[in-house]
Formats: sequence, structure tokens, C-alpha cells
Amino acid sequence: MFISCRTEDGKAHSLQINSLSSFSEFLNCYSINNYDLQINQVKYHLQKTGKCGKRDYPKITLQKDGFALPTELTLTQVSDLEYFLLEHIGNIYYLEIDSSVYQMSR
Repeated sequence: MFISCRTEDGKAHSLQINSLSSFSEFLNCYSINNYDLQINQVKYHLQKTGKCGKRDYPKITLQKDGFALPTELTLTQVSDLEYFLLEHIGNIYYLEIDSSVYQMSR
């Protein structure tokens, strides 16, 4: 999994992610709202859309036809995220990590 972003000063930042903690640290390190994420050769746009309650573990939810489906998964490792995306093909997902909500879209 690979994440990248461009800060307001135009600097590009990227990181190969091997754990959920490194994913969380990258998101918290840059105070921007847009990131690019590549998982298993698929590119996603990650946009911060709001706040949520602090979670012990991140959670991902699939959205179809404008509705969040009851299909969700608590993530304990990066492979959980990869598994969910392979098993639940869609265009829009919501990722709750730390106390932020991100919309993931293809």
C-alpha cells in the first residue's frame, strides 16, 4: 500500500505503508484534506470529510447508491483493508481512522 499527498506549499510527500499505525501517522502528519492511495495496483482518492469519535481500531464501510451499507469491517492490520476492498467491490468507501472520516473513491 502506498500513500502520497501534496501540501499547500507544493511539496510532495509519500510513504510505503506496512501498518495501520504508519498509515495513521502519515494522515496526522500533514494537515490537508486530500491524499492519493494505491492498494493492490488500484488507485483511490482519499478525502477527509469530517470527524468521528475516537476509535481503538479503524473501520471501513462500503457505500452504494448513496447509502452506507451495513457491510463494514474493523481493521486491525493493513491486510484487513486489502481484503475488504477485494471482497466488496465498489466506487465509494468511508474510512474512519483515529477521529477522522475519509471518503475513499476510485
